[in-house]
Amino acid sequence: MDLIQTSALVEDAIRGLKVDPALCRGQKPGQWSIIFKGATVWIDVFNFQDNPTRWYFQVMSPLVAVPDKNLEGFYQNLLEINHSLYGSWICKKNDWTYVMFLREAAGLDLNEINATLDRVAFYCSDYQGKLKFKFEGSWLPKPTPPANTGSSDGPPQK
Repeated sequence: MDLIQTSALVEDAIRGLKVDPALCRGQKPGQWSIIFKGATVWIDVFNFQDNPTRWYFQVMSPLVAVPDKNLEGFYQNLLEINHSLYGSWICKKNDWTYVMFLREAAGLDLNEINATLDRVAFYCSDYQGKLKFKFEGSWLPKPTPPANTGSSDGPPQK
């Protein structure tokens, strides 16, 4: 599957959440941002220059900031949570952790996209509260989604 085919499936999934995909599109083709189940969810369809015919589908959601204290306990918790996750995982980049899913786009279908969006948003919303409560300093504000983020959780808050 290429960018056009995969993007059409992603936009069908977003429409299925009763959100206009045009409101969710990012700055580049193959990027969307949506608020779903209380979580900011980023969807990306991309390839690499060294293999331009192989496309990837990625869904990720910012979980919590890495705290300044009790890092060993924090990472121990993340590893234990990872063991219980299905079809996604927690990863770290810079000072943030994310719930993430990544796969090649070949063979992707609408049901898998729907399940992935549901899973990543649910895990992020569920574990975000638990980790923020347990680890001081991990409740920094999430990175702000672009102004054009669509939401299946109702109208934007003003």
